[in-house]
Amino acid sequence: MSFFAKLGSDSDSDSSSESEESLISDEEQPQKRNTMANKFLRTGSDDSSDDSDDSSDEEEEMSDSDDEGGNARANKFLRGADSSDEDSDDEDRIRVLSAKDKRFAEMDAAVNALANATKAGGAANDWVAASDQLDKLLRFIQRHQTSMLASPIPPAGHIPPAFLKAITELDESIAETVKAEKGASKKMPANKAKALNQMRQTLKKKTKEFETQLKQYTSDPEAYTDAYNVANTPVKTRRAPTAQAAADGAETPDNEDGFTTIGRGGRQVALTADSVFKTLREIFDQRGRKNTDRAETIRTLQRLLEVSETTYQQIRVLLALIPARLDYSQNLASIPHDSWVACLKEFDQLVTLLLKEQDYTVKDQVPEYDDMAERTPQTEGGRVAVAGNLVSLLENLDNEFTKTLQHTDAHEHGAEYIERLREETPLYVTIAKAQSLFEREQWADQTARAVMRRVEHVYAKPDAIVDHFEAAVNKAAEQEGFTSQITPFGVERDASQLIHLLCVHIYHSDAPLLRARAILAHIFNHAIHARYHQARDLLLMSHLHDTIQHADVATQIMYNRAMVQLGLAAFRCGFIHECQTILQDMFQTQRQKELLAQAVQRYTSSLSPEQELIEKRRLLPFHMHLNIELLEAAYLTSCMLVEIPLLASVDTEEQRRRIASKQFKRLLDLADKQAFMGPPENTRDHIIKAAKALQAGEWERARDLILTIKIWALLDNVDDVKDMLARKIQEEGLRTYLFTYAPYYQSLSLAHLATMFALPQQAVTSIVSRMIYTDELAASLDQIDGVVVFNRVEQTDVQRLAQQLADRAVNLLEQNEKTLDVKLGQAPGNERSGPRENSDGRGQRSERRSGRGSYRGRGRGRGGFNSGLGMQRRVAA
Repeated sequence: MSFFAKLGSDSDSDSSSESEESLISDEEQPQKRNTMANKFLRTGSDDSSDDSDDSSDEEEEMSDSDDEGGNARANKFLRGADSSDEDSDDEDRIRVLSAKDKRFAEMDAAVNALANATKAGGAANDWVAASDQLDKLLRFIQRHQTSMLASPIPPAGHIPPAFLKAITELDESIAETVKAEKGASKKMPANKAKALNQMRQTLKKKTKEFETQLKQYTSDPEAYTDAYNVANTPVKTRRAPTAQAAADGAETPDNEDGFTTIGRGGRQVALTADSVFKTLREIFDQRGRKNTDRAETIRTLQRLLEVSETTYQQIRVLLALIPARLDYSQNLASIPHDSWVACLKEFDQLVTLLLKEQDYTVKDQVPEYDDMAERTPQTEGGRVAVAGNLVSLLENLDNEFTKTLQHTDAHEHGAEYIERLREETPLYVTIAKAQSLFEREQWADQTARAVMRRVEHVYAKPDAIVDHFEAAVNKAAEQEGFTSQITPFGVERDASQLIHLLCVHIYHSDAPLLRARAILAHIFNHAIHARYHQARDLLLMSHLHDTIQHADVATQIMYNRAMVQLGLAAFRCGFIHECQTILQDMFQTQRQKELLAQAVQRYTSSLSPEQELIEKRRLLPFHMHLNIELLEAAYLTSCMLVEIPLLASVDTEEQRRRIASKQFKRLLDLADKQAFMGPPENTRDHIIKAAKALQAGEWERARDLILTIKIWALLDNVDDVKDMLARKIQEEGLRTYLFTYAPYYQSLSLAHLATMFALPQQAVTSIVSRMIYTDELAASLDQIDGVVVFNRVEQTDVQRLAQQLADRAVNLLEQNEKTLDVKLGQAPGNERSGPRENSDGRGQRSERRSGRGSYRGRGRGRGGFNSGLGMQRRVAA
């Protein structure tokens, strides 16, 4: 993205060459060509004392000469030694002028031509020709100012008196002509009137620009001319001490011998406080032009910042320097890190200056003002408003920080990545200071955007890092004295309270996108602290799952990250069914990294180079990645605990195909096809072997395999999670055993089951009672004898076929409802907007059992938790 216009153009060189050709008469053309030829042959020219910056003008004149002149130079180059006498005679007859003298000769010619075009009175004036001559004169003065930029001459000493005289006389002539034209009976021709009006507008603008010099000249022309002649007396110059210093535009103060440093391009480098606004104008005028050295522009602005004396000058220079740095590497992935660090310091300096000097402010829309004059609160009669956009600069600075991390490989350059990541603390402090400034100015939109940037830096961080950020902010606030009403500094609060305050402020803003992103950040933060119910309720109340498909890609990525973190929170809290339901959509696609913006699509051949570049720009820095292996371990473990009992309850292969997790079923089928399974090598192997052991009734072996997975160490409450998994494996092992062996028993002792699965008898009774209540088990409970009695009812063929028909009808109904929802876009307010839960906290499931206790169907019904909460699949823009 570009926020500062590209510098440079070829228009000046073209127009200047045209002006030079028109100002030199036909009689002077042979003299010019001979002069160029002689200069080409010279080895030790007498013009070595001329200004080195005028060499480019000589090259323009040489390139603009005609074919005849080119042939003359070629013939002169090819002559033998016997023509030296003729050459010396020609040189005696030719007066050799420097490029600087030629420019002033062109100015004199333009002044004379302008006077000739306007000397006749009334409508006879040739204002069309005068307009052309004025353009040439203004081009001359612009080139002259560029060559004299940063010179140690007084402000009134580098504008030629002849130019000021011509401007003054032209202004008077135009005023007289306009006055005469109003009372004339015959009007001026249209082309001349148009040229006259254009000259009036141009002259008005230039008169304002050279207002100081014109006042000095009109008050005493002779004194100004004498001062100009004295100021432009040639002085001795010397080169910079080293070639590197000259290439960098380095500068040294004038010494006692009167020597002046010569910078890059042969220009005198001596910027002063008086030349700040003029230099800024020169830099702004170069916007959009080619072949402009941006590094030199940045160095010039840095020097301007050093020599700035007033607050207004510092603000103006900083508002030009910061965008210039951010736009330095338009064609590269990101700006150099050192340049970004300097840009951060300069933006912090600007914000600190505005916080300290309350009489100055920077706004998007300000009244028109003269950018060449110093402004103070006393002269303005109130606050001084400068044109600029602070929040855009802040966002661009934050985006460039993300880019520097994106393009640093954390694996190959780990130390460099960590070093760059340390700069996040001063960036966060600067964002907090900018938020304080926006609060003081009562800018609601800018404040919300700054708060959102602050949220994005802390919502996914551990509490220790957030506390470190806040300690740095409190220290800076204590030293510099800035405050905040949203998050008062110096008050002790934990990370969750901070994020709650920041998000609540954004909830009251008028920006829907910011509110959506704040809600997702709040959900993510609740989830990483295992506050599952708070995160789930916030998601359901926001109805983001109904409208997220219409959001931008960055917000959809944030939604996917919040959803998988919510699923992981459900797993940590022991809500296994909810974890499987939430993570199911993510792991059905095999595009987990792409959906979480952690990698580009595997098959990039289908993407154009532009689309691939856009995808890479969306990738998150490495420190924000979520561990895909941990998510997969939680998902497959949840599938094992949910699906293994269901697989044990079915009778036919058709019912086995109706298992919810296709990926888990495929992994089990692959394990069944293997003749021999070796020791588990990775997390997936541990879970599949544990599932096979659970199917065989070896719950202790299944528990050991699950608990030895090393990836659980990444969880905060790892001991609580392991205890929860051991208890769940015992319970699901009991349910699997009952589903598998119920047809072979008439009754089972509850005490025996409690001993077999190492569970309290009260827990066994609760599990069996719930299975009987939900028709999963066709049995009755005898509390007196402490046994469960199984009831066998043999189905006839007609009953079995009717049951299959009913199951297929339910499947058809569900498919039709899903298709209708997709067509209608899942509008808000339908039945899928929220979960419908039973008393045990599990999502509602329609399950039927036959008389023998066999599982006959598992429909999710309407109102399941996953309805409308699927992962958003990104499509490259």
